[in-house]
Amino acid sequence: MKRREFMVAASGVSGGAVAATAATPVAAQDDENGDGTETNGDEETEDGENGDAENGENGDTENGNGNGAATGGGTEYVEVGDNYYEPDELTIEPGTTVVWEWVGQADHNVEPTEQPEGADWEGHTDLKADGDYEHTFDVEGTYDYVCTPHVGVGMVASIDVTEDADEAAAMADVDIDELGVPIQKHFVGIASFLAIFVSLVFTFYLLKYGESANTSSPGRK
Repeated sequence: MKRREFMVAASGVSGGAVAATAATPVAAQDDENGDGTETNGDEETEDGENGDAENGENGDTENGNGNGAATGGGTEYVEVGDNYYEPDELTIEPGTTVVWEWVGQADHNVEPTEQPEGADWEGHTDLKADGDYEHTFDVEGTYDYVCTPHVGVGMVASIDVTEDADEAAAMADVDIDELGVPIQKHFVGIASFLAIFVSLVFTFYLLKYGESANTSSPGRK
């Protein structure tokens, strides 16, 4: 199709869409000036008898029962294993409840070592090997905690409470492949090795054969 024909066809489609749009208010106005049957139906919707979402009689969103209702910070879980917490770094919103679940065989605890000013987190300092413990974090900031008997072997963790928890989690979950830059570790290693090898070969060749015979002895034939 030539460009001129394409432009003519596109203009026709656009004109039809504009005409259809302009006709809609006219039809609606005619209905309002008619016998009032459809107008009364609209009034019923505005009065809320059938307008569930507007007046909230059956509009779950406004009443807090729908999918858009606020549900607080939700709940996050941390495994307390033998000499580890999983995850050992957690980012949550204020109001989120964290539940620690003991899944190991040895005794462990949750001992806070640092928390923001105004926070009152006491942790679970008693050692135990099973069960769970939960706490709701309301004050923003960073909470560090350890297992007292096993801090020396790296059983430490932290919780970051922030309003930007969703954004931080999204950034942490970004796969570099999704950015259009697929990177494989073994490919990087092979490429680095080849680059070093080529550099060495080039250097050897340059040192051995790079000098011209006439350069070192200009008068020699």
